[in-house]
Amino acid sequence: MSNFGLPPRPTIPGPDASDVERLQYQQDMQNYQFALQQAVNDITQEGVMKSNLQKAAHDAIMQMINNLR
Repeated sequence: MSNFGLPPRPTIPGPDASDVERLQYQQDMQNYQFALQQAVNDITQEGVMKSNLQKAAHDAIMQMINNLR
């Protein structure tokens, strides 16, 4: 299984948080969501690559069988 590292999820600021802390939280959440999307893209790409390799192996085996006929 693949290991796609993700940053820790940002913690929600408390009710007494300053505007700067709230803005920082929003920025941290955007960065976190971007990292999640990148991980999803990486996992998808890995799956496509494996599928392509399986198809290539299948096609090569089928061609060898057809050559024997």
